[in-house]
Amino acid sequence: MTTLSLRLSLTIAILSGTVVAGPLALADEGGLDMFVGRWDLRVQILQPERKALNYSETYEWVLDRKFMRGHTGRKPDGTEDIVFGTYDAKIDGYPFWIFSSSGSYTYLPPGSFDARRRTMDWKSPGEWDISYQSRCLFPDASTRRCTLIIKNWKGKVLLEQEWIAVRRDD
Repeated sequence: MTTLSLRLSLTIAILSGTVVAGPLALADEGGLDMFVGRWDLRVQILQPERKALNYSETYEWVLDRKFMRGHTGRKPDGTEDIVFGTYDAKIDGYPFWIFSSSGSYTYLPPGSFDARRRTMDWKSPGEWDISYQSRCLFPDASTRRCTLIIKNWKGKVLLEQEWIAVRRDD
């Protein structure tokens, strides 16, 4: 294991608040496979200030299919993101970690996948000071429609957005 990958593994473990003592099983492909590929995004920020963004992102399997890694293209504000997702069988959920070139990071508590509805949902635990809710719907193999709303502890909306991702053929 290289020093960089060891640091990344430790960072992920620290951010998630858990340390994995043994090897992970292969990630459950049911929900994560739907993300894999190259996508063009059209993002509508609804709050705090209305704005439209366009950028691309790519998701791929890494580390023997134990993790999915995503990378955005450069966004209009000049930032880029790297995303890691996996399936945690112990809690039957899909945690995601999002790292931005701005220096910020976000941990999404394990989401749930509903194969019949073709949705992935994330919701922050009740004890968090910030409320986070997001849903991605996969109406077909080449479309992903997502919503996100983040509120502070008083219920004030800090960020609300929706986006459509269309799978690229190239």
